[in-house]
Amino acid sequence: MAAPVEPPTEPGDPSHHEDSLAKLLRAPATIILVVATALLTLAYYHGNFDWLAPRARLFGWFGFNFVCLFVVPAVLWRVVLGRRLSELGLQLGDLRQTLRYAALFGAVAIPVIVVASRWDAFQAYYPRYPWAREDWRLLLLAQSGWFVYFFAWEFFFRGFLLFALEERIGALAIVVQTVPFVMMHFPKPEGESIAAIFAGLALGWMAYRTRSCLGPWLLHWVCSAAMACAVVFWPA
Repeated sequence: MAAPVEPPTEPGDPSHHEDSLAKLLRAPATIILVVATALLTLAYYHGNFDWLAPRARLFGWFGFNFVCLFVVPAVLWRVVLGRRLSELGLQLGDLRQTLRYAALFGAVAIPVIVVASRWDAFQAYYPRYPWAREDWRLLLLAQSGWFVYFFAWEFFFRGFLLFALEERIGALAIVVQTVPFVMMHFPKPEGESIAAIFAGLALGWMAYRTRSCLGPWLLHWVCSAAMACAVVFWPA
């Protein structure tokens, strides 16, 4: 004799809402958003390393962010969820498209950065390592640290958040990952936070179309280096 079939629950039935909530909490997109929020909070409040010497403090910050923005998301995706990192854009992708987007976005962004570097707000905020003015080799060392940092940063926003959420909400993930990206710029000058809205959308679109977060990584690092060098070598 066949087992009786349970009647489907109605939307107003409390058990229906409990079942929906359980599914929501188990969904990979939910897990990723909650973990991402926790990691950004951790990186924001605990990455200062004020107890270190000024020069070492910056590199402690690089390392801490690398763990929060790359290592933990990569382990979650690969080990816990059992997925390939290439699915998060950790691959070359469409190299020809990457070069086209990099040339286009760079041609727009870098002149704007050079002009903005003359403004008082940017002169006061950058460089975050004033000791680099004393020795260009220290500036090169710092930029090497930023190179690693921006790899983790772009993997987090234009890889982990973008491609993981794309499976659930499609291209809208470009907009969603832009929101926390902009918020992480709030301690910086207002002009940079506003520019981050356009940068987040542009870099998100670039990664989405090329299926890679590597192009946005290199472009973001070049733009950051342009700002730092303009302030160090061309003070107002």
